[in-house]
Amino acid sequence: MRMEMALLTVMVVTASACGQDAKNAKLAKRHDIEVDTVTYPQATPKESLASVLKAIEAGKFNYLLAQLSEPDWVDRRVKEVHHGKFAAMVEETSGKFANDRTAIKDLRRFLQEGTWETTDTTATAQLKDVKNRRVYMRRLEGRWFLEDRKDAKTEK
Repeated sequence: MRMEMALLTVMVVTASACGQDAKNAKLAKRHDIEVDTVTYPQATPKESLASVLKAIEAGKFNYLLAQLSEPDWVDRRVKEVHHGKFAAMVEETSGKFANDRTAIKDLRRFLQEGTWETTDTTATAQLKDVKNRRVYMRRLEGRWFLEDRKDAKTEK
């Protein structure tokens, strides 16, 4: 009887660990791009925003979209706008940032000067002198992702 209980306990722990690995694997590799939390840390909202800027400045728009941006939004946009072609979304995003350098300056201001409000799953950065714009972050599986939304009303 003790042997059966021990075996059952091992099976439950193993199944639980495998389930957790499978859950984390969902975000570990997206669009054939592996997560790299050493180069692009995402443990806090501010750290994740710094990683977003680092990826943009390095021209790593594929990493920005696959690993730093909110996954559901990226996947939906790839499917609905780009007909399933992730490369087309990467090209669109790199073009937008190439043509709008002020967006990068604004993100840097949010990182350096922003006031952060954080819960377990969401974070918002706001600038004192800019009342109508914010940066929104969302926590999934222990990592913070940049959300593409304009206001608190569209919060998930």
